[in-house]
Amino acid sequence: MNPQMFMDCGLDKLRELKDDYKWLYSNYEVFRKGYKNQFIAVKDGEHLDNDINLDRLLQRLKQNKFDGPIAIEYIYG
Repeated sequence: MNPQMFMDCGLDKLRELKDDYKWLYSNYEVFRKGYKNQFIAVKDGEHLDNDINLDRLLQRLKQNKFDGPIAIEYIYG
């Protein structure tokens, strides 16, 4: 893989992550109603998982072997 291909691949992943955070923030109030004071994980405009403990959430995400970037945000109550 040449450097340009590597850079293009990285930019694509950053765009995906940006889109997921944009979707997450546009739906923040919905998440706040059901998941306040929890970490939520989002990928491709879909809520994957949530937990009050970030380490447990990361462990489950790792076990499920999701590909690519995943947006994670703490939802304040």
